[in-house]
Amino acid sequence: MLIIAALFAPYFISVGIVPTRAAAAPDLITPTIVFDMSHGQYKDTIFAAEDAMLEANLTTMGFNVIWAWGGINDTILEDATGLVLGAIYGTTNGFTTAEVTAIDDWFNAGNKFLWVGSDSDYAGYAYINNNASMVLEAVGSHVYPEALSISDAYSNCNASYRVVANGTSTDPYVADIVKDVDAVLMHGPTSLYGSTTGTQGTGVVALENTTIENVYPLVYYGGSATITDSDLVPPLAHNDGEEGKFVAVSIEVNAGDDETGVIVVSGASPYGDYQPMTTAEYYTVPLNGYNLVYQAFDVGMEIATGALIVFDMGHGQYKDTIFAAEDALLETNLNGMGYQVVWAWGGLNDTLLKRARGLVIGAIYGTTNGFTPDEISDVAGWFNKGNKFLWVGSDSDYAGYAYINNNASLILDAVGSHVYPEALSISDAYSNCNASYRVVANGTSTNPFVADIVDGVDAVLMHGPTSLYGSTTGSVGEGVVALENTTIENVYPLVYYGGSATITDSDLVPPLAHLDGEEGKFVAVTLEIKAGEAGTGVIVVSGASPYGDYQPMTTTEYYTVPLTGDDFVYQTFEFGMAYAMNPWAPTQPGFTIDPLLLIGIAGVVLVVIILVVVLKRR
Repeated sequence: MLIIAALFAPYFISVGIVPTRAAAAPDLITPTIVFDMSHGQYKDTIFAAEDAMLEANLTTMGFNVIWAWGGINDTILEDATGLVLGAIYGTTNGFTTAEVTAIDDWFNAGNKFLWVGSDSDYAGYAYINNNASMVLEAVGSHVYPEALSISDAYSNCNASYRVVANGTSTDPYVADIVKDVDAVLMHGPTSLYGSTTGTQGTGVVALENTTIENVYPLVYYGGSATITDSDLVPPLAHNDGEEGKFVAVSIEVNAGDDETGVIVVSGASPYGDYQPMTTAEYYTVPLNGYNLVYQAFDVGMEIATGALIVFDMGHGQYKDTIFAAEDALLETNLNGMGYQVVWAWGGLNDTLLKRARGLVIGAIYGTTNGFTPDEISDVAGWFNKGNKFLWVGSDSDYAGYAYINNNASLILDAVGSHVYPEALSISDAYSNCNASYRVVANGTSTNPFVADIVDGVDAVLMHGPTSLYGSTTGSVGEGVVALENTTIENVYPLVYYGGSATITDSDLVPPLAHLDGEEGKFVAVTLEIKAGEAGTGVIVVSGASPYGDYQPMTTTEYYTVPLTGDDFVYQTFEFGMAYAMNPWAPTQPGFTIDPLLLIGIAGVVLVVIILVVVLKRR
């Protein structure tokens, strides 16, 4: 994932609209997070230091930070994707009914991220968690702060009430959030309890030993953490004097009325407060709560909004009729699959790509529309940070259009791809849409690893296409092999042209892996996994384009010929994006399974399927 280390350790970055040619919507490229400062959360020394650093780092991560000083209302929330409510201070600073309603309406509109901080009830401060619980109940949260205080005589910053939470979840679903986290300052905190009903005070359970669907504890207090009940309101899930690894922070997914929201609840505050969770050192004790906070924002915001896929329209890929039909349907369907789509009209750069999980570059058109060195560098820098999905389309070199594949190869070479488009044209006199250059690729891989991608696919339009060759060295033009008969580790041919496909060399640049006039089932589309410097990226290369172009691969019928390329494109996105975010080991060709292991393997496969479905929105 994207590393943005500033003064601290790595922070992970991970994630429809009606497209506009003017610019991509700012709420997708730079999502807004509102931090409440209207209810006593402000502290001058913290705001000048930890909170300033919080804003700087979130900005670097690609977010727009707004400090809300005048209350929470529809206007301040209108363009927000995230809202963070720190523990309030001052008995007259409680949330009004109108504020709670505004938060409720905003969150339950869907695809929102809400973080609610809390505090202990020490010295009778019950109103703090009462107010937090009002908001949480309004949005149907299944987690609430408990009416108690946590202290720890051993894991602390020079005082038992300056608790250091030192345990984290082992659930793989939240691994990216708790990575490199083992010392989170929870200053004067409380613990959290669960509600199976989604209503405070009812269906009460202790989260450290009871599971609630879609609720994931993230951070736990240490085994020496002790509960103190500081007022006349008894705890609900625990007992006064009890010791244990109580839950300090949780995340809930699929929350809200339409089940697309994310709620983080913490027993202390991630900003403001006496000393926030982002603190890197306190009383000479080194801390890494900043990792938790930034990673929770990164992952939580992406879960809530859906992973972002950028489609390049800045290099001649636009065609008005296609954009109004096939491309509009592509966006609609990807939105329905849980992804966000941005059409990039002004070139490719760091700002555009900062929060993107996927990037799709169709075949460019126009000799002056090539990629600049800065664009290539920015794409490579983005991809090589890891866990990214890149699809590069290409085209034939008919009529001297060698620049198209030359530009595609520049991008692919920069990311170390092992697959490249070849300098040739493919035609097919038999498998086509009423003309030999409107090729229909009709063969698919039999490798079980990519079965989900090619399921139901037998007719993909490849309009005026090329074929692909492999590079064993990961460099354009080197270590050249024909992919239809040579295997490269981690490279999977997906779609093949039919047996009557014919190579035509249309210029003075000879093909590298094939011969002019050769016929055969050449490779049309490939998938490469474990790609890039981090070894966690996914690259798809295709001999035509999945969007834009003269006629894209998503076309469902052309010249009365029924096609299934739309299934292929969507299944490639689904598989490739999921793999980029949560890589799993591929099934090796020729691998045989002992029948005695089938029952156990079936169970593992079921778990993997469940995880892929749950994590799709990541």
